[in-house]
Amino acid sequence: MENFNNNPAEEAVVETPSVVEALVAETPVVEEAPAAPAQEESNTEEPSAVTAPSYAGSDMVQAVGTVANGAIGATTVKREPRKAAAKPVKDEKTVAIKSTKNVSWVGVGKVSKGINIVSQKEADQWLTRDHITLVTPEQVKSEFGA
Repeated sequence: MENFNNNPAEEAVVETPSVVEALVAETPVVEEAPAAPAQEESNTEEPSAVTAPSYAGSDMVQAVGTVANGAIGATTVKREPRKAAAKPVKDEKTVAIKSTKNVSWVGVGKVSKGINIVSQKEADQWLTRDHITLVTPEQVKSEFGA
């Protein structure tokens, strides 16, 4: 390295980290007692079933809430059971339409080239287009090889 300021060059001192070996505690080796000779017994008893451990959770869970002196902090509240998400049931009648091209229509939906299953309301709007035709159930069966 060239010194342009005529200052004495200071070399950086690099310390190498010393390696400290971790102390490993030796575990004593325990010898197992020799197995007792098998006794001949009739297997009249049914073997007991192996059961899994039960991990019954607490009714309380950690949450954010009001703690002493009106401050907001971590507290516990009663656990609420999870509710299964109910899927909405569509009672709307569906029909099959056939399109000769891929088209999307804002407010109506989109159709792909070929047979599409849409609601009756959407089908009424799609049938105003010249590339859409109504398809009978027999034509759907023949199209899909059933």
